[in-house]
Amino acid sequence: MKLFRCLPALLFLASTLALAGQIKTKDEAIKLAIDAIHKYHLTTLNDECGLADIIEKPLYFEIVGRERHTKNCGGTPETGPRLFNVRVRKHDGQLTSDVYDGTNYKLVNH
Repeated sequence: MKLFRCLPALLFLASTLALAGQIKTKDEAIKLAIDAIHKYHLTTLNDECGLADIIEKPLYFEIVGRERHTKNCGGTPETGPRLFNVRVRKHDGQLTSDVYDGTNYKLVNH
């Protein structure tokens, strides 16, 4: 009988963990990062004026956000200044970034 009382909580926990899931590919990581950049307004640049480089590390994917200089975006075409980095933890998809001060990584949704 006690098992049936705990069953809804266990099912909720299992579904929450399943949704969090592991991030296995660069494409999954970049999608999460871009969604967070839009949702939390990490930059005021239009999408066409930004670039993202991605580096795979053992525990996370590192997305480097850069300015893209074109005729429409302005800037010197030979340069692509770094704006910020976003780290996507492989284990659970947690996002951290140095966008707030350029040095320290903090949770993106804080």
